[in-house]
Amino acid sequence: MTRTTANSELGNSPLHMLHRAVQAVTEIYQAEMAEHDLTARQYAVLATLAHADGMSQSELVDATGIDRSTMADIVRRMLKKGIVQRKRDKDDARAYEVRITDEGNRLFRTISPIIQRIEDKLLSALKGKRVDEFVQNLGLIVGAADAAPAANGQFSEARK
Repeated sequence: MTRTTANSELGNSPLHMLHRAVQAVTEIYQAEMAEHDLTARQYAVLATLAHADGMSQSELVDATGIDRSTMADIVRRMLKKGIVQRKRDKDDARAYEVRITDEGNRLFRTISPIIQRIEDKLLSALKGKRVDEFVQNLGLIVGAADAAPAANGQFSEARK
């Protein structure tokens, strides 16, 4: 196989192209957000709470797609930063309710234009309808993955 053939095959591989897109997004995010010390996953939690405050960690897992053990670590780090607070749920003593703090709201308002700039950079290669179609297609992939049985990690019938 020649180098050109290999590159052509990779260029037609959704797996490889998604990997490359993730690399690009990560580089842009890290460069734009460096001064704010907030990971992309922490941003997902912050944005979720900014729009629907007072969620359990299980609800945050469902809303963001972040796994439970990672969510616990993210919430701990965000607690240390003072951008969220956690209290026992009054209806379920086993659960914690996570709420955004005033500092968290200030941070969210500060970084929202930066996040928009990141998304604009990411999508700048797409024009018009293609942006909406791209986001819809990503949503279909994520939806199929969310509907897949966790045990075998395969896409369910929802993919069809």
